[in-house]
Amino acid sequence: MDINDYRKKIFINSQCCTYYNINNYTVLAGIMRNNGYLYSVKLPDEKIKQINAAYRRFTTLLNSLVAIEILLYIYLVIFPYFIEFMKMPFWISILILAFIPLVVLYFTYIGVNYLYENYLTRYVGTFKKTNFKPDIKYIDDKAFQEYISTPRKSIFVVLILAILFLGYVFTPFIISGLNGSKQYKMADNLAAVYLKLVPIAPEVYADRAYAEFNLKKYKDAVKNYENANKYSLSDNFAEDILGVKTYYLPYKDVLAEFDKAIANEEEKPEKYFLRSEKAAYQIKNKDYVAAYNELNKLLYAYEKNEKVFFSPADVYYNRATVRTVLGDYNGAKLDKIMAEKMCPECKFTTETKLIKKP
Repeated sequence: MDINDYRKKIFINSQCCTYYNINNYTVLAGIMRNNGYLYSVKLPDEKIKQINAAYRRFTTLLNSLVAIEILLYIYLVIFPYFIEFMKMPFWISILILAFIPLVVLYFTYIGVNYLYENYLTRYVGTFKKTNFKPDIKYIDDKAFQEYISTPRKSIFVVLILAILFLGYVFTPFIISGLNGSKQYKMADNLAAVYLKLVPIAPEVYADRAYAEFNLKKYKDAVKNYENANKYSLSDNFAEDILGVKTYYLPYKDVLAEFDKAIANEEEKPEKYFLRSEKAAYQIKNKDYVAAYNELNKLLYAYEKNEKVFFSPADVYYNRATVRTVLGDYNGAKLDKIMAEKMCPECKFTTETKLIKKP
């Protein structure tokens, strides 16, 4: 097959091929490409030109309706009920998310094709239904030459779709990069726009929450971490939520939150980590005696070689801080030496480590 025949093959399978002539009759294409309409006479060029213009109008109508239906389905069904779909049995979710939209689109094709048939009946004449099966030998060379010389407007549609797809894929990485470079305001704004368009992206909710935390928008950060949990169908950001709450909830309320989290945690090493964070929070709020008792228990577990997730250096340093306040200067000195020996490069702080950088 030479290149010209290859181009003709593309042409006859495209919407640019709207008719072909056999002997002394013409077969027109339907909006549904398998439908054809046979006229017992060879239609003149002027009539074919009018039909082509009408065909483009109806295909534009069809494509517009399909685009609107897809967008409405995404924003009125998929996004609002995403969590419910994910909890359904697999075959039911496939039925709703794939089969039903396909049926709706099929009826859209039938409807627009019906309107096109009415147009042909009114402005061209009656026809006999047949299959539309163009062959290279029946192609009007004039129509083919017009096809290869006409600029392809569809390339702009493809370009727009490519830009949208790349934006969908790469924008979360850009948001994460903005957080990494501490441009939190830009990260927050870009994430807000992205989530307006794609409101089911857990990683973007987490990135936005992290940016809002650094902007001291604590309540908004908690809300977005909760959305990150919601759309990831997990509790991966539960600790981050607790960490943010330590910055704005009343002291007793946060202690209650810590106790609840510790009670609900099944892994013992993770319990120890939460308890170490609770002790750091108590120090930050000058509840030194309670913090001291907790730190002693944590270090006892560590010294007995129990598996723990907290940093022993941090706990030794925190106990040194508490001992200094309580007047045990020798004990404080020993704990500080131990902490610095364990981690010479560490910059010790009582700020929470519950909030992770996404």
